[in-house]
Amino acid sequence: MKNITYFKLRILITLFFLTTGCSSQPDFEFITGEKKSLNDYKGQWVLINFWAEWCAPCLKEIPELNQLNRMSGQKNMVVIGVSYDKVSNQKLREQVEKYGIEYHMMATEPMPILPFSLPSKLPANYLLDPEGNLVDKLLGTQTVETIELLLENHKNRYNAQNNNDN
Repeated sequence: MKNITYFKLRILITLFFLTTGCSSQPDFEFITGEKKSLNDYKGQWVLINFWAEWCAPCLKEIPELNQLNRMSGQKNMVVIGVSYDKVSNQKLREQVEKYGIEYHMMATEPMPILPFSLPSKLPANYLLDPEGNLVDKLLGTQTVETIELLLENHKNRYNAQNNNDN
């Protein structure tokens, strides 16, 4: 009986270290090989764009997202692309080059671990606040103006809420 309890305890300790060790692992990689976690973006607004090469509205949105990416320092935000399709990282690099994507692109190998499911429609943009909370989901083609308006509305709410908490 004592041996069984000891064995169970060893299994629990092993599982604890395995799960805590895994939780510190990156949630995704960029196609550049850089390993990241959404926690790395705490303090910034994050726009995650789901797209696919076969999606004409997604391709139309790329120049808009490139422009937002160029303005990201002024807006305290980052734009990150995620391929809806499971393509090789090499194929994804080719697509990024072909379509002139200037923002960070998550690798598909290994598959990214994100705190939400794949969208049901493309293009889809998920907005995360500086705490990493999903605050909005935009379906369909967006422009710089629609995303800026959304971002400003959420920034105002976020700032008002944080000022009330202090």
